[in-house]
Amino acid sequence: MTTKRESAVSPVVGVMLMLVVTIIIAAVVSGFAGGLAGESRKAPQASLGVTPVIDAIADTDTTNYAPNYPPNFTAKNGLMFEHKGGDGFALTDIAIQLQSQDAKYTISMTDTVNTSSTCLPSGITKYFEEIGSNDGFITSGDKFVLYADNCYDSSGAAYAPQGRALSWRPQGAAGGFAAFLNTKCQYAIIDKASQKVIQKGEFVLQ
Repeated sequence: MTTKRESAVSPVVGVMLMLVVTIIIAAVVSGFAGGLAGESRKAPQASLGVTPVIDAIADTDTTNYAPNYPPNFTAKNGLMFEHKGGDGFALTDIAIQLQSQDAKYTISMTDTVNTSSTCLPSGITKYFEEIGSNDGFITSGDKFVLYADNCYDSSGAAYAPQGRALSWRPQGAAGGFAAFLNTKCQYAIIDKASQKVIQKGEFVLQ
């Protein structure tokens, strides 16, 4: 008597089932990873106005590009920003990039003013300051200032650029940035966590 043996599932079908399971697992993992990537932080959406503030500029030597101040000279120069609407943000969460032609420089709350060489009044050690409040969180109607730690007049210098300027050079920085009066400059307010721009625009010091 001949006995016929049949397999419940052929080897080919088994291999195909394994492939299908593998593909499904791969698709689930890929979709989960894509979901995590899509949840990356978004920059706050806000509208801000900017107003240059020139308190005073004084320089006893106009032939160079260094500040030479008269005795007891101080000045609170800089850029005043006003939150016009949109999301709020903390000053510690932003950086401001300044640009004039090809020169760029970025300043944040972690940068410290070199108090041994500045025209800012005594007591100002940070570049950012909220006006009228000290909670450090900027919402609609709030204002904050980006102080310029120095100023100079190079109108008598032998080479360009010549003229009066505000300048920034934090404590320990290898270089700095100068914005000359009557020259168009650009700025960008950057959300440090996402490295995305909250707002960018232009200003002219006058």
